Amino acid sequence: MLSTFTPFSKVETYLDTILVSLFLLLPLVCFRAVKTTWVIFFILDGLFISNLMYFRTYFTAIPLDSYLLVGNLSDFASSVLDSWRMVDLFFPLSTVAAGVLWWRNFYRKPENKTVEQPKRGRTFVRYIALVCLIALVPAIRLWSQNGFKVAYERLQDAYLHTCNIPMYTIFGSLYYDYTCDHIVYTEEIKDRIDSWLARKTDLQSVFPQVYSKDNCIIILAESLESWVLEKTVEGQEITPNLNKILRDSSVIYAPHVLSQVKGGRSIDAQLLMGTGLLPIQSGPYSIKFPESYYPSVVKAFKGKHKNAKAYSLTIDKPMVWNQCIIAPVLGFDSLVSKTCFIQEEPVGSRKQVGDRAFLRQCLEKMKNNEVWDDSGNTFLQCITYSGHNPFILPDSLKRVSFSPDIPEVLNNYMTMANYTDRAIGEFISRIKADKRFDNTLVMIMGDHEALGTVRKELCNDPVGKNIVSDKAFVPLIILNAPFNMYYGKVMGQVDVYPTLLDLLGLNDYWWKGLGESIFNPQKPDFDVDPQLNIVGDTAGVPEETIRMLKKSWEISDLIIRYDYLGHKLNVKEEPAKVVGMK
Repeated sequence: MLSTFTPFSKVETYLDTILVSLFLLLPLVCFRAVKTTWVIFFILDGLFISNLMYFRTYFTAIPLDSYLLVGNLSDFASSVLDSWRMVDLFFPLSTVAAGVLWWRNFYRKPENKTVEQPKRGRTFVRYIALVCLIALVPAIRLWSQNGFKVAYERLQDAYLHTCNIPMYTIFGSLYYDYTCDHIVYTEEIKDRIDSWLARKTDLQSVFPQVYSKDNCIIILAESLESWVLEKTVEGQEITPNLNKILRDSSVIYAPHVLSQVKGGRSIDAQLLMGTGLLPIQSGPYSIKFPESYYPSVVKAFKGKHKNAKAYSLTIDKPMVWNQCIIAPVLGFDSLVSKTCFIQEEPVGSRKQVGDRAFLRQCLEKMKNNEVWDDSGNTFLQCITYSGHNPFILPDSLKRVSFSPDIPEVLNNYMTMANYTDRAIGEFISRIKADKRFDNTLVMIMGDHEALGTVRKELCNDPVGKNIVSDKAFVPLIILNAPFNMYYGKVMGQVDVYPTLLDLLGLNDYWWKGLGESIFNPQKPDFDVDPQLNIVGDTAGVPEETIRMLKKSWEISDLIIRYDYLGHKLNVKEEPAKVVGMK
């Protein structure tokens, strides 16, 4: 219902579903283990519902290793419930219906309650023979396609990537994750990466090599989309403060940054912006591959500036997205987390510190030199939270109000965006009064899109279609830039990394990333989203360039998964201090 009906035309959908069903029914058919069968049914109901809910946000099935992280859901209960739909009741209700039918047609008939032992034995043999016969057909098909993994990966393109679960079932998806996690790094994999990197054209930046800033502040705004900027709805400006910032003479503004996060969401945004790598195919890189080597803009900054310090500030717990491990891996000296902030202006379902209070406290820590050293260079990353769905903002913090004609989720999102805008506006206004601002580059970016599958509904709504963009764009705003610039072309979040290298005078850093700086005049005017859809203008672009850009997703996955850069450099990271962790 959320993806495509293409799997209905694939024979695997029917063969594999029948095969898995036969396996799951074995306890009932062969051993009359009724209670065991009901347990299996209800576990399946939970499995199906949880995967549907996950898909509505991440557009993929739950990765194998994410099942071990179920404890993290306690902090995101409202967001999880927001992904639930009434149609999900079909699964437990169908199980209950099956139970009623069984009770009426089997349990109440005494002659069906007992089965002779010899008959059970014959039934078991015949049933196993049936399973083997059914399994023979998909086995032959997989053999003809060079095995399960190759067949599965053929579906990972813009049109078929949602077919793998219906065709191979959830269990096929879990098995695929398992096979990917147990492949050894080989020369063949190294050659595949080397070959792609060798063919990647390193476009020459026209940015002045001599330009640089001694400090950098990055604000990753949770779920901030581009369309809310410079937008007036029912006579109310959604982001008046950001709009004012855009009119500054030293601002670079790119409104069409394609959201490229996958299963890691916010932590993927840090990967894209900070390392120039794309997210892995399934699951969060920070949890699956924290021991891989990641070059980063933070490491480049610290390499250029002696005694430089880097801090990542968040009101979340250190364990969320495995930040306590991945922050030092990306080069940060300290992760300043939840217990370091005073609980003010609670926002959202988790009652986390609101964006205004968070950025105000960040500023206080800067002025007190807790996360800023006057004697050296500083790199700060501030990660806001209030924009996290389901966009619950207390009435006391609201400054805009929209009519009931606007869909509720859209109303809530715009109200929250207005609150975040106020928080950023106050932060920028105060930081400009600091003497260190003149030598500080400030970057504001939405960490990822916000609306997920709701976007389509809103774009079809008679009111929403005139407000919401049908594209998953986030804004990129750079303050204290050397010149004023409006970059109206489509770029990916992966392009932010090389752009930052240019702006911070780090052009000579050895790792340029998989994207291209917006200061490269030959940069393509399009990019590829996580579903391998082309977004932007491809007129006159060679097919090879398009294929290379699509292939970059697979190459990035291989680079991270097999620690390609770690093997190449033969380096290991030293652990760093984690602040605010009990």
